[in-house]
Amino acid sequence: MKGVFSAPGDYVHFKSQVPLHKIPIGTKQWRYYDFGPKAVPPLICLPGTAGTADVYYKQIMSLSMKGYRVISVDIPRVWHHAEWIQAFEKFLDAIDVHHIHLYGTSLGGFLAQLFAQHRPRRVRSLVLSNSFLETQSFSAAMPWAPMYLSQILL
Repeated sequence: MKGVFSAPGDYVHFKSQVPLHKIPIGTKQWRYYDFGPKAVPPLICLPGTAGTADVYYKQIMSLSMKGYRVISVDIPRVWHHAEWIQAFEKFLDAIDVHHIHLYGTSLGGFLAQLFAQHRPRRVRSLVLSNSFLETQSFSAAMPWAPMYLSQILL
């Protein structure tokens, strides 16, 4: 009998087929899934604030069966946009990936735009979903946001 909180069968299948990789790079711990042929530039998926690399499991399974390489990452904690760009570039270098397609949702979309803006030669395409361009509206709407968002994103 399946419990109320059991994972769907396709997620269980994904977890049995695709290993979660963990690599330390500098002071950051990167957790990511990497599935599909290594000969093609990957689609790298960046989740939103509350998301993890797991949220893209259906895309990983579906697109890899069509010949695409998909890498989904957990975004490590960063305190400034320059730190994000540098940390992500070091991650790409560590996994020996030079050109990418980027897909980001929410915060992941914002970070994808930052990387594409500052490292345009590495980004072949950019797909965004529910993203934003700047963070000033967050600080105006939430009194605690400047402490959080300015440290992370500005």
